[in-house]
Amino acid sequence: MMDYTQFERVFGPMNPFPYNRSVTVSIETCRKSFDNSLFIDRVLNALSLEKAAGSYPPRSENSLRQFHQTLCEAHNINLHHKLSILYYLLLDIDGRSGAGDSKAETFAAHAGIPDRYQIFMKGLWLMDTRNFELALELLTHPSLISDFADHIITALVLHSKEDDYSIPLAYYYTVQPSIKSPVALHSLFDAIARTSVLEAFEFTRAHADYMRRQLFQRLMFVVLDSKQSQATAERAFELASLPFDTEEEQWFKEYLESGEGKRLNNAKDTLIMRRIATGHGPIGGDKGKWATVLEGVKTGSGGRTQA
Repeated sequence: MMDYTQFERVFGPMNPFPYNRSVTVSIETCRKSFDNSLFIDRVLNALSLEKAAGSYPPRSENSLRQFHQTLCEAHNINLHHKLSILYYLLLDIDGRSGAGDSKAETFAAHAGIPDRYQIFMKGLWLMDTRNFELALELLTHPSLISDFADHIITALVLHSKEDDYSIPLAYYYTVQPSIKSPVALHSLFDAIARTSVLEAFEFTRAHADYMRRQLFQRLMFVVLDSKQSQATAERAFELASLPFDTEEEQWFKEYLESGEGKRLNNAKDTLIMRRIATGHGPIGGDKGKWATVLEGVKTGSGGRTQA
């Protein structure tokens, strides 16, 4: 097994130094995009290596040597974690250099890093370098446990483009992690709600009543807090046509008639939609701004939701 405490054995020649100015600027840019905390920062802090976290990325060879020494001298960290952090740094160096040989893979083989540690750390490195599709392939590997799942979901949702949440949802549905933080839960739920009204509705029902009501109201907000358009009208009609139980019916009306949802531009129209969807029809012939859409969707719905 390689002696990982020997700096030269791990990193090899440092000329030119791999963490040049353009590399450190790139890393700091990525850090800012992750709310000032890369996944390597989270790993180091979780292992009580705050000093090392504060010196990443290293600005000089001496800084990298100090990082390496700090890691090697840490007594409360198991060997596989130490090797995994060094493996991450070598992935960094490989990814920023034009060399054909992979220092990271050579080190992993000689140091005997277990496959699941390599898979996980490479997945986090790909997250930190914002290669999300490749990260997804690794972080959904069946050998992994769902460490940092809340942060992974939040980051993937945050970096989704043009309302395409396929990557964070693929991660969630594949890994099925237990979501712990409210921020991650709301990020995940918003992604589901913007993708499928029905799936978001079913998601609300998987939670206890207090959280279920919060998510139900969030669903209404996400659907209705949009500019009036054909797509918004259709999603609003889908929402208004869902098979609410008695509680949900009450929450729906309270939120749009007297709650925070009353201020939404589409609140009145959605209440009218609900009346039409349940077979009651609009009051006084008022079909709202979406009358044409309402009639078109109603005609093609094949039946009405039961009140």
